[in-house]
Amino acid sequence: MRAAALVAAAVCGLAAVHIVAGTPGVLALAAGLAVLGLLAALARIPAAPPSRPAALRTRDEPDELREYPSYRRVREAVSWAPVSARHYDSVTRPLLVRLVAAALAERHGVDVHREPARARELVGEDVWPLVDPGRPGSGGPSAPGPGLADLRTVVNRLEELWTDD
Repeated sequence: MRAAALVAAAVCGLAAVHIVAGTPGVLALAAGLAVLGLLAALARIPAAPPSRPAALRTRDEPDELREYPSYRRVREAVSWAPVSARHYDSVTRPLLVRLVAAALAERHGVDVHREPARARELVGEDVWPLVDPGRPGSGGPSAPGPGLADLRTVVNRLEELWTDD
């Protein structure tokens, strides 16, 4: 409804300008409307977060941790997860699923893909939706991903899965 009103106003404005200023006026107004449309679209793009959210930053990260590329990949995947559900579904969740699957297989003898009910029981009802390998992706580019508190819960549960017998 709002978009239709804007289009109608733009057409009326173009017609009025054509009557008053002719073709050059229409071209100038059309260019101005295009710029306004681009600015409106730009305003809807979410801002990028800092490289790592402050809640996940460690002040004195040991030098030896910086040398582990796997650690850096996990850290980056988790730190960007709250920004976008699409990022979480395409990058972070597959990583967490692999980690959960490894913990369940090695420490509990459970195959997450063949025994999803048992895996869900061990992982917990609160965490399972975040690491369920069968869950379809959200697909929404502008929807936020899970919050830092949820991600901390997943990481804590992973640690528990590795240490429980």
